[in-house]
Amino acid sequence: MWGNSKPCQDMNSILFHVILLTYLFATLLCWLHLGLRQRWLMQVAHGLIGVGFALHTLVLGERLLTQSWRLLGDTYATIGLLAWAIIGGYWLVWWYYRIDALGAFLVPLGFLAVAYSGVPTTTAPVVPLALQQVLLVVHIVLAVLGYAALALTFCAGVMYLLQEHQLKSRHPGVLSYRLPSLRLLDELNARALVLGFPLLTQGLITGSIWAKYVRGAYLHWSLTTVPVLLAWLLYALLLGGRYTWGWQGKKAAYAAVSGFLLVLASFFVHTL
Repeated sequence: MWGNSKPCQDMNSILFHVILLTYLFATLLCWLHLGLRQRWLMQVAHGLIGVGFALHTLVLGERLLTQSWRLLGDTYATIGLLAWAIIGGYWLVWWYYRIDALGAFLVPLGFLAVAYSGVPTTTAPVVPLALQQVLLVVHIVLAVLGYAALALTFCAGVMYLLQEHQLKSRHPGVLSYRLPSLRLLDELNARALVLGFPLLTQGLITGSIWAKYVRGAYLHWSLTTVPVLLAWLLYALLLGGRYTWGWQGKKAAYAAVSGFLLVLASFFVHTL
C-alpha cells in the first residue's frame, strides 16, 4: 500500500505509522469510553479517527493517481483500501445513527487492516493490461466496499449478541447501558446486509471472469474460494430469510457473524 520508490519511501513510512497510531489510540479511547462513559473520550477518539482518515485518504488518492493499476493489483494495497472503507463506513453510520459504541468494534477492524496492509509484498502481480483497465478496478473497489459493509453486519451482530446476553442476565453488566437497543442493532444489521450482499455477489462474478482469463476456468475449488462461496450462501439465506420468513434478532446476528468469519478466512488464506 505504501509504495517503495526511493524519493517517497521515508514519507510513506512516516504517514503509515501516523495513520496506524491514530487508529490505535482511537481504538483504545473507544474502549475506554465504552467502560467509563466520558463524552470527552469519544470526542478525542473522533478527532484522531478524523486525522487518520484524512491522511489515509490523502495517501490513497496520491497512490491512485500515480500508480493506480499496480496499487489495485496488490493484495496488501487492497487490504489498505478495505481499512479505508471500514473507517469511512463507521463515519457514515455514526453520522446517521450516533452510535458511539460502534467505534469500539469497527475502528479496531480498521486498525488491524491498516497494520496488515503494511506487510510488504515480495512479488509484483502480473496482470494483463485489458484486465487492469476494466475488470480490476470494478472487482477490487466494489468488493472492498462490500467487505466493509459486511464488517458492519459482523459488528452489529456481535453487539446484538452481547446486548441480548446482558439483558437476559440476572446481573447485567456495564455493557447493557452502553450498547444500543436490540431493535436498532437488528435494523443496522439488516441495512448493512442489503448493501453488502450485492457487492459480495459482484465480487464473485467479476472474480470468476478474472479466473477465466487468467487460469482458463471460471471456478477453482480451493481454500480461498470455498469459504467465500459458503459465506455467499449464508448471506443469501439470511437475506431471503429476513424478507421472506421474517428472520431477525439472534438468528440473524449469528448468521451475520458466521458469514463474515468465513469471508475473513477466505481473505486470510488468499494473502498467504
